[in-house]
Amino acid sequence: MTQELRPTPSLDAPDTVRLSLQDWLTESVYPNRKLIIPAIVIPENTGMSNITLLFDCVLDDQETMPMVARLQAQGDKLAFPEYNLPMQYAAMEALGKISGLQLPQLVAQEPSGEILGTPFYIMQRCDGRIPPDMPPYHMDGWLLDASPADRKALWNSAISMIATLHAQDPTAAPLAGFVQQYNFPKSLDEQLRYWEHYMAWGLEGAHNEACEQALAWLRQHQPEEQCLRLCWGDSRMANVIFDPTKNEIAALLDWEMLCMGDPLQDIAWWIFMDEVFSHGIGIPRLEGFPDIDTSTQLWSTLSGHKYDKLHYYRVYAGMRISLILARMSLATDGSMVEDSFASQYTLKVMSEKN
Repeated sequence: MTQELRPTPSLDAPDTVRLSLQDWLTESVYPNRKLIIPAIVIPENTGMSNITLLFDCVLDDQETMPMVARLQAQGDKLAFPEYNLPMQYAAMEALGKISGLQLPQLVAQEPSGEILGTPFYIMQRCDGRIPPDMPPYHMDGWLLDASPADRKALWNSAISMIATLHAQDPTAAPLAGFVQQYNFPKSLDEQLRYWEHYMAWGLEGAHNEACEQALAWLRQHQPEEQCLRLCWGDSRMANVIFDPTKNEIAALLDWEMLCMGDPLQDIAWWIFMDEVFSHGIGIPRLEGFPDIDTSTQLWSTLSGHKYDKLHYYRVYAGMRISLILARMSLATDGSMVEDSFASQYTLKVMSEKN
C-alpha cells in the first residue's frame, strides 16, 4: 500500500477548529477549569475514514492531558458509504467495561455536528507504539528492530485479546444494550449484502473481476455461523497500540467495521491482512510471528471457537480488502480499481484446497 492510496482527509481552518474544540471542552467537560489547546496536529496517512486530530489540553496552566479527536470526514470519495461515529463511541463504551479488553479512555462526544460542522468524539491519547501499515511493518518500522521472541509475544498478546472479545455473549451485559440499539450487519448474510452494495457503490460502474468472482464464491459456499459474536471487523496489527515498556496491548483501535458474525472472521482478517502485505507483495514475513496454524489454534483454545471454516473467511477477508483498496484507489490514480495485488492474492487463496 502506498501513501497515495491513503489520502488523509483535509481539515479546513484548523485554528478555528482548535478554538472551537477549546471552547466546547471548557463548557461541556471541564466547566470549572481553565483549559487551553495550544495546537492541533493532523497525523499523516490516517486513512479516508475519519479525520484524526492530536492535541494537548492544558488545564489550569499546569496539568497536560494528551488527547485524540476523531472527526467524521466529508467528501465524495470516502472509503465507506456511511459513518456512524456515535455507534463507534457507544461500542467502545460498552467494550471498555469488559475485563481483559483494552480500549482507549473516552472523554466525550458531540454527535450533532453543530460545533465543528461534523460529528466527533474525543479520547485520551494512549502511550505506546503502533505497527505501521504504510509501508507494511514487515518492511519498515520499529518491529524490524524487535527480537523474534518479542514479535511472537506481541502477536500472541493481540490474539489473546481478540479471543477475549469473542468469548463475550452479545445478548448479555455489557454488550446487549449496544447490539439492540444500533443498526449494523448482524449475520453473515447481512454482511454479504452490505459488500454487494459496497461493490456497486464503491467502484462507481467499474468492474473488479477478482472481487466479483470472490463474492460469487462466497455466496455459493456460504456456511452457517458457528455462533454470533460481536466482531472487531478491522482486526489487524496496525490497529493495535502496544505498551512501550512490555509486550502487551495498551488499546485496540478503529471499530468502524464492527459487525455480528462468526468470530472466526476476525482471525481470518488478522491473518489475511498480515499475509497480503507480506507474501502478497513479494516480501518475507518477519521472523518470530506465528504461522496461520499456530495462530488459529491459539485463538481457538482461548476463545472456545472452531476454525474449520478458516479458508472461507480468508477469502471473505480478501474480497473486502480488495474492494476497499479499489475504492481508495478511485481517490488517486485509479490503478487498483479493476485489479490489485490484493485481489490477485484473494484469487490465490480461493484456489487453495479447503
